[in-house]
Amino acid sequence: MKKVIKLLIVLLLISSLSACWDARDLEELLIVFGLGIDMSEENPENYFFTIGFPTIIEEAPEQKSEFSTEAPSLGKGKSNLQQKVYRAISYDNVKIVVLGEEAARQGIIQHVDSMLREPLFRGTTRFAVVKDRAADLFELQPPVALFVSTFIFDSIQQNYENTTVPITTLRNFSNQYYTIGIEPAMPFICYGADRTELNVGCVALFRGDKMIHRLQGHDSKAFMLLIDEIHGGLYTFDYIPEGTEKGEFISITLKGGRSKIKTKLIDSQLYIYHDISINGNLGEYTASEHIMTEEKIEETENYLAGEVKKHLQSTVEILQYELQNDNVGYGKYVKANHPEFFNGENWNHQFSEAVIHVNPSVRIRTVGISP
Repeated sequence: MKKVIKLLIVLLLISSLSACWDARDLEELLIVFGLGIDMSEENPENYFFTIGFPTIIEEAPEQKSEFSTEAPSLGKGKSNLQQKVYRAISYDNVKIVVLGEEAARQGIIQHVDSMLREPLFRGTTRFAVVKDRAADLFELQPPVALFVSTFIFDSIQQNYENTTVPITTLRNFSNQYYTIGIEPAMPFICYGADRTELNVGCVALFRGDKMIHRLQGHDSKAFMLLIDEIHGGLYTFDYIPEGTEKGEFISITLKGGRSKIKTKLIDSQLYIYHDISINGNLGEYTASEHIMTEEKIEETENYLAGEVKKHLQSTVEILQYELQNDNVGYGKYVKANHPEFFNGENWNHQFSEAVIHVNPSVRIRTVGISP
């Protein structure tokens, strides 16, 4: 019996040692928070990779640092970067991969494939595109954050919760890329009045792995409604009360909603019916009219639904006619409901010829305490 107990103890000790045989002290690692990918300015056949990381040495002149390298692939870029730094680079904590606009338009699947093939990056690593170059973005010092990668990560989360931009990760970009009937999308980062003001309020649309368009303003929010990502945030509308010419405003605070898609095939013509219900609280009403009656609330709901419909139709027209690109994912429904009609290789053309009806409804849950 004693021999059995001793054997079990030895086995437990061996298993515990083998479980952490390759563990490394944090002081031996260079922990990357953000990765930027651009096209090389000197050699269009190469990429320009930038990493941002904290400096944990007390004597370091700065709390953060960036290194860049030019290489023909991500694998070679990682090798080049490792030769430039004094510690083993860890990509396990990368919060976000930022793609320069030109790199995004050239195509990114080779980078996505590299990240997934050798899983140094987490599947939850977020993706975004930035206007101009990612390397320039990583040099910025946001006023309220030490690392621009952390600032962008948190801004994407906030704008996602405000129903402005989607959250796109390494894993779901790959899923959308390989799924027939939907094209990928991800947040697009713009600059404000100067290069120090960042605006994470636009959406980059992809065909396959190449960026082809950018949505902004009402089109960005309408896109979120179309893909059934209705969360919170203010939704503001221009309003001219009946019998006046003065412009007023109505805002609702979104409180969720739902989207329902149906398809019909009639005499070889595809019809798509997209119903979107939106819940919200009245957050702003600048007109002098009384809004505490059921009749006025219903009238306001119908008005807002009409305005939302204009925004939705504008975005659908961009996707369907200007781009012929289904970033909403209508193709997944058509494939399931009409497999004899659906053509995966030619779906975007079929999408452009479909008759699409978007029917939003708005329900105001509360009007606040003001009369």
